[in-house]
Amino acid sequence: MRYYRKLRRQSKLLTLRVAEGAFFLRRFVEFPRQVGSVMPSSRYLTRAVMDRIDWEETRCLAELGAGTGVFTRAIIRNLRKDGAALVFEIDPMLKKVIEDDHAGLDVYGDARELPKILYERGIAELDCVVSSLPFAVLPPRMTASILDAVCKYLKPGGKMVAYQYSRHMKPYFEKRFASVKVSFVLRNVPPAFVYECVKGS
Repeated sequence: MRYYRKLRRQSKLLTLRVAEGAFFLRRFVEFPRQVGSVMPSSRYLTRAVMDRIDWEETRCLAELGAGTGVFTRAIIRNLRKDGAALVFEIDPMLKKVIEDDHAGLDVYGDARELPKILYERGIAELDCVVSSLPFAVLPPRMTASILDAVCKYLKPGGKMVAYQYSRHMKPYFEKRFASVKVSFVLRNVPPAFVYECVKGS
């Protein structure tokens, strides 16, 4: 019986992933600049991003460009009980997917509203930012606005962990952060670069 229950769980998970992937692909075809990828992040990319966060020291985290909520689920699993996650997803259909999956979670729209949301919530600084935003294809002013806000509200020594599909953004990150480390995740569609960006003290 235990074996069959395990098979049923695996079957449900596979069905969910296929449906999630198909939905993500449709949103990419309709809004490629917003979605930025043809598939949700793989578990290998998710692990590579999550492993770069010091969860013991993270009380307030912002996720930018949550998509279907792959990273959101991992963040909620790892975040300490007294922690707070501010999730941003501009696509209304993807935003609704996350809201339906996580009752009570605060999900916001445009990542450029980060300063406004922090002010309204009375939050002075962030410990960490996780970003899935496709900075390389966003309008340059939008990218600069979001990165400037991230740098302003990250605490000294705070970290932004972002993935991109090229090394195009490396010099832009290096202009703003004291340290930028890059790693490569091959087991993702497409393969991705993970940037670990630390704010100076």
